[in-house]
Amino acid sequence: MRMSANPSGRHPLRVLFIFEFARPEDDWMMSSLIKSIKAARPGMNPTYIHGLFGTYRPGGLNPARLANLAWVYLQTALIVPFGRFDVVLVRSTPPGIQIWTAWCACLRRLPILCWLMDYHPEIEARILERRGFGPLARLLRRIDEASMTRFSAVVVLDRAMARIARTRAGSVTVLEHPTWGAMEASAASRLDYAPGQGTGPMRLAYSGNLGTAHDLGAFRALLVALLTRRPVELYVVGASAEGNGRLGDIGSSLGIPVKAHPRVPFAQLRPLYEEWCIDAGVVLMSDQTAGLLSPSKFSGYIDFGLPILYIGPSETNADDVCTKFNGGFRLSCNPRAEELSAVTAALLDPDRMRSASQGARAASVHFSGLNNDSLAALLSPWLKERTNR
Repeated sequence: MRMSANPSGRHPLRVLFIFEFARPEDDWMMSSLIKSIKAARPGMNPTYIHGLFGTYRPGGLNPARLANLAWVYLQTALIVPFGRFDVVLVRSTPPGIQIWTAWCACLRRLPILCWLMDYHPEIEARILERRGFGPLARLLRRIDEASMTRFSAVVVLDRAMARIARTRAGSVTVLEHPTWGAMEASAASRLDYAPGQGTGPMRLAYSGNLGTAHDLGAFRALLVALLTRRPVELYVVGASAEGNGRLGDIGSSLGIPVKAHPRVPFAQLRPLYEEWCIDAGVVLMSDQTAGLLSPSKFSGYIDFGLPILYIGPSETNADDVCTKFNGGFRLSCNPRAEELSAVTAALLDPDRMRSASQGARAASVHFSGLNNDSLAALLSPWLKERTNR
């Protein structure tokens, strides 16, 4: 249907959104961002390219995820070169879709905003490099650099990711903005109990997927240190079968009970933490993936006042929770004995845990202010109505 011009000679802003999952219950960030852009740009006309299957399943190689990848790539190739849009916003799921979008639009002067989540193809380049395929890794990096310079702006999740993106993007603007939770911090009720104040086992929760980017070596070492002073129990929510198996193996080898629970909506995490009396939430990331992804599952802990135990590199948002807000305790991926001892002592200190719980809520308030509205405002220079020609 042809859109008639308004008296000002402008048409409503036409935005093409590309992301694998469209249902708010599967991913709230893109849907809430669209709402914020609509509020800021009344009459905005959105088009959404997404996968065939909306339900998220952990693991990128299961049949549904592969079908989604093929479908999103096909639609992008058919729609981007021929559709009538003012701007494209592509979020980097399925992997590499931002590169495919850039090349599908190469014959058009179409502004493209890249929302970089997990940094494909740099993830694959590092894997290839470790396996001795250096020339292929260099080729992937050249392809990435060529596509990055085609964007109007790139949104990344933290400082570590921004550092890599700026080396590839040339003069393209790189914007830092973290992910956000499904609920405002004020709407997430604080836990009814005080984490870290009990005398029974130390109860740790791991909520979310557990992939190859999550290093378990330092976590195992910490568990060994904790067990010398107190029993430990581990509760796992929403991991894949492989992730449950990896954590289950650690539990079996150390004599730690491990309880696995299926993935639940964000609002249902609090009742589980209450039922299990969780003392701290675990966030894991390997040094090798610094700047390639940014652990976001910390929001599923701090919004309820639960301290985090973060094992991973610096300059991530989870690191900020621990170092800027004192909302938890960070352990490096290759900890020295004194570092293990210090974090163990902190987790078992009721006063330190009480302070960390308060810091977690403070961090939650900070990060809840960085949400769909603030990202829409950050992107506003590239979201302007265009004059009809």
